[in-house]
Amino acid sequence: MASKALEVVRTVYNATWGKYVFAGMYDRFLNKFEQAGLSEKRAEMLAPAHGRTLELGAGTGLNLPHYPPAVTEMVITEPYPPMVAKLARKVGELGLVQNVQLTVAPAEKVPFPDNSFDTVVAAMILCTVKDPTVVLAEIERVLKPGGQYLFLEHVRNPDPKIARKQDFIQPGWFLFGNECHCNRPTVETLQASGLKVEELKRDKIPAAAQWIEAMIIGRAVAVKPALATV
Repeated sequence: MASKALEVVRTVYNATWGKYVFAGMYDRFLNKFEQAGLSEKRAEMLAPAHGRTLELGAGTGLNLPHYPPAVTEMVITEPYPPMVAKLARKVGELGLVQNVQLTVAPAEKVPFPDNSFDTVVAAMILCTVKDPTVVLAEIERVLKPGGQYLFLEHVRNPDPKIARKQDFIQPGWFLFGNECHCNRPTVETLQASGLKVEELKRDKIPAAAQWIEAMIIGRAVAVKPALATV
């Protein structure tokens, strides 16, 4: 009964706040941060991207202008219908219709074979998915041996005092931010995953409030046996 009620609430949320405010105003809300330097940090995250590349939870496509020429094939996914519409428009506006495959799918279960991507990219999604460990396992599954996962995430602040503020604010932020968790210990979750974290830089979201500014940028690698050659 409770799960059915929750589903009704989620449906109403998605048709109102989720569609018209969260998705509808997403780019406008982030514009302050993008102009203050977040856009450059996206480019920093994406600089190592190469080969066949998958982006999970591409949102409204804010990463798309920053991919380097070393990316030879681009697949992007997004599960949230109001975002999918905006993402499709962004692909068209950037003239990427012939170069980008858009797939509607959740990060927890992407419809691609094992060992099929050289690079997987995700920006600010581990805060929102239901179970980050499932998503990280899925990333590891679809990466080729030695393939890389490039990430940019806002995370639990390493300062305990600020982290407590995040805990206090979290219930309201969850509703405002479409089920976002500003206080998740994403660094620890990454380090406990099957991926090998090779680069992890602690940073701050430019111009963000103290309780939401903690951010990480980095690179992890899929350590698995090399594929057999015929």
